[in-house]
Parts: sequence; structure tokens; C-alpha cells
Amino acid sequence: MDAVGAEADPDPDEIIELARQYGQPEVWKITLEADEYLFKTRRHRVSRRRGEVVMVIEQTSGGVLLHRKGWYERGVYRLPSGGIDVGESVEKTLFRELKEETGLRDGDIRFLGIITCLLKYHSEELPFTSYVFHVLHPQGELRIPKSKEDISDIREVPIRELPEIAENLRNNAPPRARWGHWRAIAHDMAHETLIPSSGR
Repeated sequence: MDAVGAEADPDPDEIIELARQYGQPEVWKITLEADEYLFKTRRHRVSRRRGEVVMVIEQTSGGVLLHRKGWYERGVYRLPSGGIDVGESVEKTLFRELKEETGLRDGDIRFLGIITCLLKYHSEELPFTSYVFHVLHPQGELRIPKSKEDISDIREVPIRELPEIAENLRNNAPPRARWGHWRAIAHDMAHETLIPSSGR
């Protein structure tokens, strides 16, 4: 099969430093059959990005933040995420996206995991890497950003409800059905890594 896209494997030195600061991550390697929408949108992203950060932002209430964008199907929410620009570090992206997406900053950070998803579509393959972080009790005032990201709502759910959020994503309707399957994976990781230690 042909491999397309410019994304490289995660930088081992960067991962070692992130693990030193924020904890040893889980590493998941997933193969997913993509549809046209998922493959084309990810292929467009990797032309200028080397992956994304996914943020599990836990408030003092114990709830984690989910957002939805204006074009999402009705009832669809997910964990916030943001692209890592070529030449930008994962750490810098995390703090930039935290502020841009929620208005929040800092917090106690734990590196939950790395998800390398190999998307397959007909004869083509495309890798895409997500770096998942737990951000505990960030500072600042939560707000919906006024930006091109078009985030229309933010809500909180208990960590124990992340499997339900993941299942809702997997049930997303075409043409974005496989997008929902792909997005659900980070929610699975967050739940599996946080529930054993939190008991929530």
C-alpha cells in the first residue's frame, strides 16, 4: 500500500523529556478503516501538522470538559484537541491549545498516552498521532472562544461517563461515521488510564 502524508513517527527524544516531566505514557497503535471524509480531512491536516494534543481537562468539580462545534451532528461532544504545527513542540502546543480552546492555563499535567492511528482507505495508508494529556485543576476563567474554531458549547461530564461519550461518537452518522470511531479512541484511553487511579 502507498503511505501518504508528511507526518513522521513521534520524536523519541521529545517523548523521553515529556515522560520525565509529566509521567510515562501508555502507547496505543491502532489500525482503522477510514471513509472518504476521515481520510481526506486527516491527509489535509498532516500536510502542515505533525499530530495533535488531546486534553482531558478536569475541573475542581471533578468533571472533565467536552466541547462541540457548530457543524457537529446533534448531541455530539468530545474532548478538546488541537493540531501540532510543524516545528512546534508537543508541550508548547498543549499550553497554547489549552488557552485558545478554554481560556484556562497551567494545572497539574499528566501525560496519559500516545495514540498512533494508521488510517487505511482503499490502497492508501496514513498515520496520525495523538498525544493525550490530563490537565488537573487548571487556572483561569472558563470561556467559549470566539475564533475560527467555531466552538459552540462546552460542558462537563464525570470521567466515568467517557465510555458513553465514546459510544455516541461511534454512532455518528455518515458522512462522518468513521471520524466518530477515530475520535472515540482518545476517550477510551482517558477512561482506562484515569478510572483505575481515581475510582470515579
